[in-house]
Amino acid sequence: MLREFLDRLYDRYNEPGLLTSDPLEYPHRYLDPYDQEAVALFSALMAYGNVKQIRRSIEDLLGRIHGVAEGPAAFIRAIDDSRHAAAQRKALHGFIHRFNLGADFFLLCRLLARSWREHGSLGAHFLKGHEPAADDISGALNALIDEWRSWAGNELTDSAAYLFTAPRDGSCCKRWCMFLRWMGRKDSVDLGLWAKGSPLAVTFPPGRFLRPEQLIIPIDTHTGRISQYLGLTKRKSMGWLAAVEVTKSLRKCTPEDPTRYDFALARLGILDLCQKRFRVEICRNCELLPVCRFARRRIPT
Repeated sequence: MLREFLDRLYDRYNEPGLLTSDPLEYPHRYLDPYDQEAVALFSALMAYGNVKQIRRSIEDLLGRIHGVAEGPAAFIRAIDDSRHAAAQRKALHGFIHRFNLGADFFLLCRLLARSWREHGSLGAHFLKGHEPAADDISGALNALIDEWRSWAGNELTDSAAYLFTAPRDGSCCKRWCMFLRWMGRKDSVDLGLWAKGSPLAVTFPPGRFLRPEQLIIPIDTHTGRISQYLGLTKRKSMGWLAAVEVTKSLRKCTPEDPTRYDFALARLGILDLCQKRFRVEICRNCELLPVCRFARRRIPT
């Protein structure tokens, strides 16, 4: 029964016209898969705070990058070149996004550059630690984050560490799960850069790619609350275990693609269409009303 109503929500909100309400808009502006991979990573890791602030910060970062390089991929490939590194570091100096500084993103670019040099793409680096038969992405994400933390060494400041959350830390890893959704799914919204048949697939270990059924739903304040309303989780703390529990519930609807509904569910919160209190003028028109435990208790019979 739940799938019927989630499909209605997907049909209404999972469409490119709503990308302007999501950081996924930014990698869609580029055609080169390496530009897309880099910008998707930047955009996902800045996806905390309010939407306007996130957009301002992404625009600011990309503007700084384009000020000294042809594009994001060119910026990253040249970052360890002594002829360019000083200008690139200076370009990011003064950048701030909430808990993170320009130096954190300079470090992120250096780590990404090393992944590209040693593995051919970030997707190939991730998939090196990803077992094809794995239930989910937790093992590979732990392995990638551990290796990047090791590469960063004493440059891993407290603010930089905020970019590198891992499932084993108990975090819901919302930003990384969102990035991996963008990479592992392919539809009119998601990029599918690490999926089978991607332009980057030539860099992947033989027979390895990211499958949609292995993804974990990104849990934020919106999807966490709505997941509770739908009975997808009973947990009050929205950490990694809650994300896994919500994903398992969604697998009952779509075993092959449990994060299919994430973009649509998030629109309800981001567009203020699902609020923390019952509002009859909003709730009566919601596609999820028949399966929403929160609203159904408040609708007069």
